[in-house]
Amino acid sequence: MGKAISIILLGIMISTITLRLRAQRAVVDSVDNVKKKYNLQMVRNIANSGANVALNALTVNVEEEQGASYVPLFGGRYSYYFQRQDQDPNLTSTQVRVTAIGYYSGLIDTVMVLLTRPSFSRFAYFTNHEGNIWFWTGDTIRGPAHTNTYFQMGERPVFFGKVTSHQVYNSSQPYREYPYSYTNPAFFGGTEWKVPFLTMPTEIPEDLINASKDGGIYINKRYAWIIFKSNGTVKIAAKNTKSNPPSSAYTTYDLSNTNGVIYVHYKSKRPVVKVKGTVNGRVTVATRGSIKVTGDLVCADNPRTNPNSDDIIGLAAARDIIVVNNQHDQDRTIQATVMTMNPATAPNKNFWVYRYDADRYGYLHLYGGLIQNSRGAVGLVGSAYSRKGYLKDYRWDPRLRVMIPPHFPMLFVLRKIAWWD
Repeated sequence: MGKAISIILLGIMISTITLRLRAQRAVVDSVDNVKKKYNLQMVRNIANSGANVALNALTVNVEEEQGASYVPLFGGRYSYYFQRQDQDPNLTSTQVRVTAIGYYSGLIDTVMVLLTRPSFSRFAYFTNHEGNIWFWTGDTIRGPAHTNTYFQMGERPVFFGKVTSHQVYNSSQPYREYPYSYTNPAFFGGTEWKVPFLTMPTEIPEDLINASKDGGIYINKRYAWIIFKSNGTVKIAAKNTKSNPPSSAYTTYDLSNTNGVIYVHYKSKRPVVKVKGTVNGRVTVATRGSIKVTGDLVCADNPRTNPNSDDIIGLAAARDIIVVNNQHDQDRTIQATVMTMNPATAPNKNFWVYRYDADRYGYLHLYGGLIQNSRGAVGLVGSAYSRKGYLKDYRWDPRLRVMIPPHFPMLFVLRKIAWWD
């Protein structure tokens, strides 16, 4: 009997000790798990903080390239670096990838952020200054429209895309109304006022110039004549005098053998480029001077009738883009995204029509986008017979949501696409 009791007591003691050991182990494991989770959360927080520091650096300078290595933070460290198309050909020319690495208590965690630098080509209409030019009945804008000042609206212009402005006319009215008639613009795409200022470049960006030298066409002459052909070629003549060149002076290039960038440079004076024709391919014509559109400039595969067309045209001038050779009651068609950077604010600056106030022309059919420092004049309002210049038929090319003319100038901001942590 006594022996049996001893065995029972021994069993109880062993069970108690086992339970206590298990409880202690559970406490230790619980502490270890909490510590491990804490360390994992800390290393992730440090990596995310590093990514935010990198994004702040890009906010200050969108072209920032300098990374950081092993910066102390919260008892750990972080590093980050930037990658663009030069470092990773899988990225597009507008994309930037930020990689941030966190280190804490022997652990490593990585965060990646993919951003894109939007192109000015995404706008149907963009100005730094509106000047004293009004939107009027018959004016129709079908894509995103923005100004860094405020709009001036008369009677009933129509906007199918979102309309934004950095400034407002006054506290009760975001745009200025025409004082001598009823004003009722139609905003079918919505509006947003007092948005951030969107800075325009004042000269052709270096990456576009470099692209013309590396796989494009770089021209160092005072005057250039560019004629696009529907077979995918372009004929170019260039010289330092403005007299029209003979046919023998033209050189023919196959656009498919280039990156699509044509840049005209002349150091001592602003060059003048004359362009027209039918583009089969993707092309951007740019110059530190002015561009004169001397005839219709269209895509071989018409994007108005075929939204899957892969032909696209960009025009970018550090000074003016001028529509010339205008004929009485005749239309002009330009299927291109047009950008001017002339700091002057006058009707005959930036994008404008030569002799806009001297004769009556037909419709100016612009299919693409119009980006300019200030509004240039294309016509003067009046009755059917008293008006001058062109009537505007501006239509946004919806392909510009995703398609960009080669190396077209970009905004000085970045937009986040994805964040992986």
